[in-house]
Amino acid sequence: MKLMKRLGALAIVGILGLSTFSCLNNDDVDFTNYEYLKTKGVSVDQDSIMPINQTTNIKVNFEKTNSCQEFVQFSILRGNRNDSVQYISVLGRRTNGESCLPSTNIESKILKFTPEKAGKYKLKFWTGKDSNNNDIFSDSIVLDIKKNL
Repeated sequence: MKLMKRLGALAIVGILGLSTFSCLNNDDVDFTNYEYLKTKGVSVDQDSIMPINQTTNIKVNFEKTNSCQEFVQFSILRGNRNDSVQYISVLGRRTNGESCLPSTNIESKILKFTPEKAGKYKLKFWTGKDSNNNDIFSDSIVLDIKKNL
């Protein structure tokens, strides 16, 4: 009987201990949101378009609207990297904190495009949302990828 009382008391202490440790106050920590950044122009030198299995560099300009936003990567939103039409976004990360200030500036990154088959590729870039909250892909570029140079 004494053993059962001790085990019961230990179980109650354990439950109380776990419940108090699981309620930590960390509201002061900055949090991170991932979001699409609007493209503001896409360009490629037509003479630098490479054949299949070689990389073509595409300059992508995008808008940052907060001093705490930063580029993460390019993402294909629809389809895959071998589709003739690709819908691409600039994925960014934004932290919230007291040091973040609203500011609008344009940055550029290079998208490295390496197709595995010849043909025309249309790359459409995310430029925002319309009034019905539908994605808009206004910036686009067409690449004619050859089998050989």
